[in-house]
Amino acid sequence: GLVIWKNTLLPPETNKNPFGGKFITALFKDSNGTMWVGVRGAGIFHHENGKYILLPDPSAERLLQDTHCLLVDHQGRVWMGAGDDRVLCRDGEQWLRYRIPHHLARPYISALAESPDGTVWAGSVSEGLFEFNQGKFTPINAGSGLADNVIESLLMDKEGRLWVGTDAGLSRLRPKILLALEQNEGLDYGPVQGLAEVAPGIIWAGKPDGGLYKYDGRMFSRLGASALLGDEPQVNALLLARDGSCWVGGAHGVLHFQDPAREKEAGPPSLVGQDVISLAQDADGGIWAGTRAGQLWLSHSGKWAAQKTYWQGHAVTAMVQDRDGWMWIGTEGDGLHRIKGNAHMTFDKNGGGLESDLIRTLYLDAEGTLWIGTAGGGLSRYMSDYIRTFTTREGLPDNTISQILEDDAGKLWLGCDRGIASVSKHDLAELALDKIHSVYPQVYGRADGMLSEECTGGFYPAGLKTKSGLLWFSTLKGIVVADPKRIAEGPAPTVLLEEVLLDGEPIPSFPAPMLAQLPGKNGLNGMDARTLTMPPGKHRLELRYTGLSFNAPERIRFRYKLEPLDADWVEAADAGTRRTASYSYVPPGEYRFRVIACNSDGIWNEHGAGLSMKVLPHFWQTWWFIGCASLLLLMSVGGTVRFVEKAKIQRRLKHLEQERVVQRERARIARDLHDDLGSSLTRISLLTGLARADKENPALVEAHSVKLAQSALQTVRALEEIVWAVRPGSDSLQSLLEYIAHFANELFEGDTARCRLVMPAQVPQRPLPPELRHDIFLIVKEALTNALKHASAREVRVQAKFADDLLEILVQDDGQGFDPNAPRNSSVRNGLGNMRRRAEGVGGTLDIQSWPGKGTAVCLTVKLPASFEA
Repeated sequence: GLVIWKNTLLPPETNKNPFGGKFITALFKDSNGTMWVGVRGAGIFHHENGKYILLPDPSAERLLQDTHCLLVDHQGRVWMGAGDDRVLCRDGEQWLRYRIPHHLARPYISALAESPDGTVWAGSVSEGLFEFNQGKFTPINAGSGLADNVIESLLMDKEGRLWVGTDAGLSRLRPKILLALEQNEGLDYGPVQGLAEVAPGIIWAGKPDGGLYKYDGRMFSRLGASALLGDEPQVNALLLARDGSCWVGGAHGVLHFQDPAREKEAGPPSLVGQDVISLAQDADGGIWAGTRAGQLWLSHSGKWAAQKTYWQGHAVTAMVQDRDGWMWIGTEGDGLHRIKGNAHMTFDKNGGGLESDLIRTLYLDAEGTLWIGTAGGGLSRYMSDYIRTFTTREGLPDNTISQILEDDAGKLWLGCDRGIASVSKHDLAELALDKIHSVYPQVYGRADGMLSEECTGGFYPAGLKTKSGLLWFSTLKGIVVADPKRIAEGPAPTVLLEEVLLDGEPIPSFPAPMLAQLPGKNGLNGMDARTLTMPPGKHRLELRYTGLSFNAPERIRFRYKLEPLDADWVEAADAGTRRTASYSYVPPGEYRFRVIACNSDGIWNEHGAGLSMKVLPHFWQTWWFIGCASLLLLMSVGGTVRFVEKAKIQRRLKHLEQERVVQRERARIARDLHDDLGSSLTRISLLTGLARADKENPALVEAHSVKLAQSALQTVRALEEIVWAVRPGSDSLQSLLEYIAHFANELFEGDTARCRLVMPAQVPQRPLPPELRHDIFLIVKEALTNALKHASAREVRVQAKFADDLLEILVQDDGQGFDPNAPRNSSVRNGLGNMRRRAEGVGGTLDIQSWPGKGTAVCLTVKLPASFEA
């Protein structure tokens, strides 16, 4: 019976179907969702509106009750394998019956399948596979490559490939996309060159070693001897003119067929003795012929004339005229020439934009773009006075392009030495504009029906597009025909993200494979819903992916992108073998990895597969740490700037202070010069005048002379004092004490009073600023001068000593002394006052003690500075 399992339950209607206790032999759901059921002994039913409706047919009732398999094709026809050796097809009310040839008693059909083009396949239990296509019935058995003739199951995949399950294993059938025409169709063995469609469906083919052949749609036949251009026929090129006539170029000249449908020649051969390998027609109807010796001929009204303006020694392999009337001439070794009247231009690999001087073919498309096929230099495009070349670097299968054809869909078909490649002109235009990095042509070879993958070239026209749209390619072993309309583009491959490795180790939380087409959290197909979290640090990330397609899986190409790290798609290199995206370092952040793929037909799976990822940062890479660090950096910079500015201000203040000290020192020197030297010199001047006036009185002159001598001595001492005060070498404590001792000795020299100096044996090396040194000296000088003038002392003692950076200088005499509290004259009072002010100015103290009749003691105490800058 029939059991229906729905939503994990067995519905009640299971026991209500009419098939209880009967053998169910076949189940099939058609494109409309209708279920078909084959029941042994009951017939074939389809399920509609909850009822099972019998398919009635009294004429086939016995066979319908013995059904083994069912199929409803896209046209609504019901196919079934029935009885011992029958295939039935119900088309409307009509039944088609096919009997299977057999060697065993009961070779019944066990499985049915349908191809996208409507072909129905039937598998038998003993006789192999059978093909039903457009009324034709074709057997395929183990002799054709099947693993076994016992077929258990059939499956048609989404790429249009038929999978056959047999007792001996699994087989896969790939339909031959190309039709090969060779010896079986009456064409002699060997290469073919020129092709021309002389009438709808009637093709002429030229062979370099066998003459001219005609194809009538089924078989080839050789044309009569009258058309064979000599005893050793060698046909190189065929040209169908616009008037319907056909020109044939061979090793012995050119033959013109005025009515090729009747094989009627227009006259004897022309250009006899010339090996013509290329033919073309210009806009005025003139016929151009190029020879293997490099000559170029033009025929108008049946008269041939050599083109003297064009001459070179390389074979003329291709010719075509563009819209502007320029004739393009391709040569075998001299590049590409462009001629018009007397104008002549050359394009070659030496600065002309081509990568090869061996021109194999030319093709001018409807937009006026010239396509150039070369030997070894790839495919070139001339457009807008610019040549762009495409080679294997950009994805072409070969760098030798011998034939160029274009289908109705805007694809170029390239006959190469490695098969036939189909590539979109739009993709080539995108490549020329650097919008894409490579193209992915569809390539056909031996597996697609070619007997030889090398297409012939070096003649023109090369290749043929018939009025029905078929593309004919001549090869080293016959002819290959392609029908672009029947070549279905396979579906885009399913993309899988198989494995994620971190530092070479798989991540166990993401088992392989992660299937594509899963709705991700971002709502895009192909994105895995999970998020990969990676630890902080510098890690090497590898993402391994693949694409599922049984149609040329080695030709699957990939692009991947890690957003936002990759700005654009990355073309995966070595896609056929290495399918890994590697990143040596991924900074902390959130990312999305995507990978897409295209099949050999250039169809992309734009959804692809993907994965969301998150790279954790180190604590010093977190926003709070960066914020704090930035704040500290700003504070440090601010502090540094403030410190630098403060130091600059201090240096400026110090510089100003030094300038102020210098100014003060200059003022002091000026004052000393004015007070001491000025007054002395003024006195000398007055005394000199008095001596001159009293020259009659010798006593007065002598008195004036004594005073002059004293004034001069005072001037010398004052000058010496000033020089000592400003001399840089005197800025030390030792210099000060030495000068005080020197001054005291000179001051008391010749006087009745005795001067005793008590100086320390070791004077510390301490620097003294000039102003401090000068003020200390003036205080001591004033004290010594007072002792000399007013004390009437017998002995004056000068003592210097140190204690804790303190300098103490004592000037003591044993003279008459004075009462400090008694009133004195203003000069004495001013002198002591000046001494005290000077002591306070240098930060010191001045202690003056005196006793009438017992002498006077003046004690100066000054703190010595640690250092100073001159």
